[in-house]
Amino acid sequence: MILPSSLARYRRRVLAGHRVASERACLRFVNAMGFCYAFTRGPGDLPGLFDVLATRSVGRMWDWAWTWKEELPRRKRLYYGKVIRHKPTYISLDCLPHFYALSGNVGEPDDCLVAYRAGRVTRLAKEIYEFLAARGRASTRDLRQFFDPEGNALGQRLQRALRELQEGFFIVKVDEVGDNPGNYAYVWDTFPRWLPAAVNRAGSITEAEAAAAVLERYLGIVGAAAEEEICDLWGWPAPLLQRALQRLGGRVATAQIRGRGPALCRQDLRTGL
Repeated sequence: MILPSSLARYRRRVLAGHRVASERACLRFVNAMGFCYAFTRGPGDLPGLFDVLATRSVGRMWDWAWTWKEELPRRKRLYYGKVIRHKPTYISLDCLPHFYALSGNVGEPDDCLVAYRAGRVTRLAKEIYEFLAARGRASTRDLRQFFDPEGNALGQRLQRALRELQEGFFIVKVDEVGDNPGNYAYVWDTFPRWLPAAVNRAGSITEAEAAAAVLERYLGIVGAAAEEEICDLWGWPAPLLQRALQRLGGRVATAQIRGRGPALCRQDLRTGL
């Protein structure tokens, strides 16, 4: 039986060794976690960078975090994008191939076309991907001018398309341009062109292996979670979770969280809960 108070203490211990006040420390934290939210914590009890920033100043938190999310992805030290429950997310380069393997992509030029025909992305998303694939990186402002030159209220559809493309690992933010809110914009490129090494590594990882790796990392961060919560967070069908558990074998066990019901936890961490 796991007590909620014990679970809360475990999660605090996971973060206790991290006091982040520099870009280097931010990268160490992301690499240690494998993935986390880029700013505030969010769904799935995953921590955010703000949980470990070594300041009580909210203004300083945003200044630091905003600067690092520009610099670290630009230098390809980590991945930044809206991928976990639509929230800005960091993923370490070590974990990134597993996420790409779970996307269903294989690194082929027609990946997005396949997703469009399967109904996973909108037509606008497909057209944006094809634009970037053919012409190279472009800013959000460039995309808006090309696809909506008359300014006919394409804003929400464009943002939805960019979100779909990020969540599907078709495109990635590679830079930021502008020096004030009036001319600020993200710069996008296709994911395979940005980090081909991750695509190549993903090619040798099965979907079940990728899910198992993500699940093991996740349980190491949060301690324990119900199967339904896991599937909801990652958007996995129940059979994929079961295949991941089969891959992990005895490394994951079932336990009861008092007042909440059954949950999965890592066998090697069970005594610490």
